[in-house]
Order: sequence, then structure tokens, then C-alpha cells
Amino acid sequence: MYKNNKQMNQILKKLEDIEKKIEKPLNVDDYVSEREAKKMLQRGTTWFWEKRNQGLPFFKLGAEVYYKISDLLTLFQNQ
Repeated sequence: MYKNNKQMNQILKKLEDIEKKIEKPLNVDDYVSEREAKKMLQRGTTWFWEKRNQGLPFFKLGAEVYYKISDLLTLFQNQ
């Protein structure tokens, strides 16, 4: 059915990630505003805009943009 163990491991990893997200309810502390993120990461508005266009998840509340801290950490780990 699966070509190799690598595919099976990738599927299992994705399922584990989904389970973790389902089990842990979201908390306000899990998010950071773009203003705070710019200070923490020493990046500018344009950098965040480019990352959003490349698929970085975000949401807007009024005029403020917010990011999930774990998404920002994942972004930096992958670079």
C-alpha cells in the first residue's frame, strides 16, 4: 500500500500534529500582534507582508494583524 516507511512516518507525524492541535484549546497567549512580533524578531512590516503572501497564517482583529507564536517559530526553524 505505501511505497516505503518514509511515507508511513510522514503520515503518522501529520496525524500526531493534528491530534495535538485538537487536544489543546487555543489561548490568547498563543498569539502575538505584528507590532510585538516586529520588536521580538527585528523584522519590518514588508517582511511580514511577504511571509503572509507566502502562506504564513494570520488573522486580523480590527486594524491589527496577529500571528500564532508556534507558526512564527516553525517559520524560523524551517529557514
